[in-house]
Amino acid sequence: MVEMIVENKMKEQTDLEDLLACYLSLNSSEYHDIIIKAFEKTWFHLTHLT
Repeated sequence: MVEMIVENKMKEQTDLEDLLACYLSLNSSEYHDIIIKAFEKTWFHLTHLT
């Protein structure tokens, strides 16, 4: 997830929201909570690096 964000230079909130929606659509709903938590941690760390 981090590699995708960094490599594609995603910095806009809408880009990150679209990526999250993509991950959610590609995975079973049983994994959505885990994906959202991982995404929140990733987003937090990336926003605090700049």
